[in-house]
Amino acid sequence: MINAALIQQLKQSNISKDSEKTSARVQEVWKAASAAEKRAVCDLSNSAKATIYRIFKTGGVSAKLAIALSQVLKVDPLYLTGETDERGTYNEAAVTSFLSRLGYDKLLIEQDKAVRRAQREAVRQEKETVEPEAFSVVKEAPQDEIVTSEDLAVLLKSLEIRAKAGIPQAKELLRQIKVLLLGAM
Repeated sequence: MINAALIQQLKQSNISKDSEKTSARVQEVWKAASAAEKRAVCDLSNSAKATIYRIFKTGGVSAKLAIALSQVLKVDPLYLTGETDERGTYNEAAVTSFLSRLGYDKLLIEQDKAVRRAQREAVRQEKETVEPEAFSVVKEAPQDEIVTSEDLAVLLKSLEIRAKAGIPQAKELLRQIKVLLLGAM
């Protein structure tokens, strides 16, 4: 999905290919939309309802509004601009191609980078918050129960694997255990 930050950076100049078709089609999808969908379009494009009503009169639609209408109301932006007569549905690849044709390649690349960065950060945070599952068993075990050397070997091997996988908590815990073991000798 095209995010709001990218949509807000799109120009507000007219991209309509057929003003009569654009006027009729935007009016058609707008009237069929629910109040929540209308609010979503206005929020996503950072536009007032009056701007959309102006499309009814002029037949001119901006890339910003075409994408917001397309995304929220699930309609092909080419249909809204009068480039095709098939209503179609919202399609990420088609919208990306549409924006690319309008000269927004640089913005699309920046959005892709931002999405990938956010995904990497989410994975990193998830790794940091994951508690080694093997140690939850030890925490739940009764205190008077004796932990065997086999249990410790399994726990250490599990911790070592997690540390190699890049989980910071596991690395630190493994380091602390090594310090304790070496200090005890």
